[in-house]
Amino acid sequence: MKKSILFTLIFGLILACSPTEKPDTQSLIDQQNVTGLRERQAELVSQNNTIKAELNRVMQAIDKYDKTKKKSLVTVFDVEETSFAHKVVLQGVVKTDQNLVLNAEFMGAVKAIHVKEGQQVKKGDLLVSIDDGGLAQNVALQKVQLDLAKTLFERQERLWKQNIGSEIDYLQTKTAYKSQQKGYEQLLQQLSKSNLYAPFSGRIDDVITEVGQLVSPGVHPLLRLVNLSSMYVEVDVPERYFPNINKGTIANVEIPVLDHTYKSNVLHKGTHISTGNRTFKISIAADKSIEVAPNLITTVRLVDYQNPNTIAIPLEVISENFSGEQYVYVVNESNKAEKRFIKTGLVEGDVVEVLEGLRIADRVIDEGARLVKENENVQITNAL
Repeated sequence: MKKSILFTLIFGLILACSPTEKPDTQSLIDQQNVTGLRERQAELVSQNNTIKAELNRVMQAIDKYDKTKKKSLVTVFDVEETSFAHKVVLQGVVKTDQNLVLNAEFMGAVKAIHVKEGQQVKKGDLLVSIDDGGLAQNVALQKVQLDLAKTLFERQERLWKQNIGSEIDYLQTKTAYKSQQKGYEQLLQQLSKSNLYAPFSGRIDDVITEVGQLVSPGVHPLLRLVNLSSMYVEVDVPERYFPNINKGTIANVEIPVLDHTYKSNVLHKGTHISTGNRTFKISIAADKSIEVAPNLITTVRLVDYQNPNTIAIPLEVISENFSGEQYVYVVNESNKAEKRFIKTGLVEGDVVEVLEGLRIADRVIDEGARLVKENENVQITNAL
């Protein structure tokens, strides 16, 4: 009996001294033991952090000491401060304010054409003569009558000043003289319209009429006169660019048909916005080194924004994530690819201005930018 009691005491003592076995995760779930599950969670989180820290140490050591590990080959360019200009591309037309079709101002047959196509003329030169139909003879007759009326008036005026003769005789001769004078001036004005004179200096671009053709005022064109020394390019600019385009704005003009490009400036900016197409007009000087023709189509690039001290990079090195955020890869001091989120501005051609995210002297990955991953070891090939 004593032996049995002693054995029981010893067995109980052994059980009391032995460690308590922890329940596994499934047992805690089956028992719905929230307290135990929280303790289990804390334990696993601690173990996970320890494992991650150790894994990072191992990976860093491998990167440092493993000479055989493959590295991604990339090229880079150094970020530098540069100038950036954005251009708006529009269509323009070569024009001149002195491009006129001259019409007849007198009814009659064309008597003589005094110029040829391509001929240079000066302001006031005689261009075309029209048969006056005897109007010149009427002018000569009117001149004789005017001279007689003038002589009678002058004699009567002298007598009147000497208090000789009646006032009615003086007034009648004066009225007759003034009437003849007005009639003569009107006939002269009509006769002058039978001859067409150059209203400005220029070149005869086209002779439209022929000798003997019957012409009427405002109906029959006679010829076209163009002054090529005052040419300009006119452009319709959308109103959204109104604040940025001003007199003096830089303009690059291309005339495709002549394969010619030149640099100029805006000479005039219109202040009227067309209600039809919501545009305003600007004019740009034509290049006087070449001969241009009215109504030639041009391509005009206007600088609507420029920043002389900024950062600009190629578009092809920029990537975008699902959220629409833009980023590039730069090579950090450890020669690893580092993802750098950026904010961009306007695009000009294949270059974009970077507003935020990059610093001067950053090494941006160019070739290989689409293949590398963040924190990946890279080898810069254009530095070899």
